[in-house]
Amino acid sequence: MALFKLDQASLNFGTHILLDHVDFAIEPGDRIGLLGRNGAGKSTLLKVITQQAGLESGERWLRPGTKM
Repeated sequence: MALFKLDQASLNFGTHILLDHVDFAIEPGDRIGLLGRNGAGKSTLLKVITQQAGLESGERWLRPGTKM
């Protein structure tokens, strides 16, 4: 069972598309690395995961009892 999921997540800053209907899951034991150029949305994705930023559309789910 996933610890965290994004379903059809979308997020834009003006005309700059950061997430376009993204499906993403983190399973127990997963190791994750974020790579990308400046302004690609790495920090914003982490903010979405930790609920410091919202989504324009889609769903964010965190398994009950999971701490970030």
